[in-house]
Amino acid sequence: MNRLQAVVSATNGVFGDFLAKSGNGLATTFGFRDRQGCLLSLTRAALAAEHPDASGDIAVFLHGLCCDEHIWSTYADQHDGDTYASKLQREHRYTPVFLRYNSGRHISENGEDFAAALETLLANWPVKVRRVALIGHSMGGLIARSAAHQALEQGLLWPEKITHLVCLGSPHHGAPLERFGHLATSLLGMLDITRPLATAINARSAGIKDLRHGSLRHDDWRDHDQDLIGHDTRQPVLRLPKARLHFIGAMLGDGPLHPRTRWIGDGLVLHDSASGHHLNETLKVPFIDGDGLMLPSLHHLRLVNHPDVYTQLSRWLA
Repeated sequence: MNRLQAVVSATNGVFGDFLAKSGNGLATTFGFRDRQGCLLSLTRAALAAEHPDASGDIAVFLHGLCCDEHIWSTYADQHDGDTYASKLQREHRYTPVFLRYNSGRHISENGEDFAAALETLLANWPVKVRRVALIGHSMGGLIARSAAHQALEQGLLWPEKITHLVCLGSPHHGAPLERFGHLATSLLGMLDITRPLATAINARSAGIKDLRHGSLRHDDWRDHDQDLIGHDTRQPVLRLPKARLHFIGAMLGDGPLHPRTRWIGDGLVLHDSASGHHLNETLKVPFIDGDGLMLPSLHHLRLVNHPDVYTQLSRWLA
């Protein structure tokens, strides 16, 4: 991965909403990317040229916060250069497609753009589309769920084509690191001497603030003060009609009861958040038995390329 691109992606994660609103040239442009990392035109001719051996089965990969599509190649040198995309293409004939987005924008904004882009992609796919799997790491899984909700509200066609939505370490009910950051800024803002520091920390992006609770809809944040302590304004989202919904999470400990797992989960996401559990039944993610997996002794980033994760992906997607 190009180091400069990695820095740009990380910068967009932290300040991407500001970069986009100010017209800064460092702001990441939303869109699917070709093998060289260039923005891919969604015309039928361009898609046929990029995927000369396109199949009717498509795997769409969505990266997480502060990353881009290159994250899926992490640890490839430990696996003979293989990634989930290369294995799914070789073993199950899924054609991989990669999205890059500005992860500092609101999740619902990226979800809205993804819903529109996926509609165009599938409409212009060079062969008849048979099935589509959405695979999102961390924030990427939330964007896929947000896009599905908005596509269903708008009456788009692509939700009928989705057979699987796989969330890898996605914080469906938020991440403790953002909650800690929010609490810290609230406390620092109470005193005149520390208020400038609170202002600086509070400049973190809208995308990061959405991760406090896992906000997926525009009305989860519009007309609400995101800086109120403990203010969870989320509403339920619509579910894809034909897709199986899956999760794979990681645990730093050797099981769900291990202290490391209970307190810090996979380092960024807690067990219940990754698996969709919630006391509010309307916000609980409707995973069913057999459609989820928690892997012990792994950290959050390892989920982007690990043999145990791929084994489960292969079983589900086959």
